[in-house]
Amino acid sequence: MLGRLLRRSGQEQRDLAPYLGIACPGRIAPEGRIKQGAQNLPGDRHAADFNLPSILHHVLSADFGWDAVVLMHNDAVVQGLGEVPFMADVEHRGMLTVGTGLSNAHFTNR
Repeated sequence: MLGRLLRRSGQEQRDLAPYLGIACPGRIAPEGRIKQGAQNLPGDRHAADFNLPSILHHVLSADFGWDAVVLMHNDAVVQGLGEVPFMADVEHRGMLTVGTGLSNAHFTNR
């Protein structure tokens, strides 16, 4: 799917942002490894050498020439971060995602 989108953006001469964000259920380590959860992914997703952001960066760069920064975080955290610009007048907020599992996040404005 990403490959098709990259090809189409090239055909339409559209510049893409140099970032790809992935929202994934489960506990995500700072380096992008899945520590727990993410049962929706195939294979040994908890293996020490499985790092989805690194894999995608390599494939997208090598196969499509798109050298984007690829980051992954918990889906509830990503949802909450997407709301930050609209929540300036709220001191505390929480996020709950329901999908392949339950996730939650809590944010405090400072």
